[in-house]
Amino acid sequence: MLVKNAKEILAFKTAGGIKLPPDEMLSELFFEAILYVSNKCVPSELLRSTDSTDRVYRLVEGGHFICYPDKPNFKSENEHLMIDEDLTYAVINYVAFIINQDPFYRTLSLETIADFNANEGRVFDYE
Repeated sequence: MLVKNAKEILAFKTAGGIKLPPDEMLSELFFEAILYVSNKCVPSELLRSTDSTDRVYRLVEGGHFICYPDKPNFKSENEHLMIDEDLTYAVINYVAFIINQDPFYRTLSLETIADFNANEGRVFDYE
């Protein structure tokens, strides 16, 4: 998902008098949320083999690791969130939880992660 679209969705979820923080702070919140999600599952977008030069966030089995994601740049028109597409709403909802302090959004985030884990990160197309 494009970072600008993620920000628009977040703005909708926080509509209620709560103003979004500046882009620099929002970037940090999204970074935190991606790390949170990466603690609960193994996003293939961040999965690297040990011969990679990316910075290690956490080790996973099989000689692989989860790398640190790039912080989103909300000024870019073409940048994507550095997370699997299936996990973008987990990230957005976790940021909404941080901003709104409403546990409902954390629950939504955890449910999305649980679905991802239940399907072992695979996307099924039933068309």
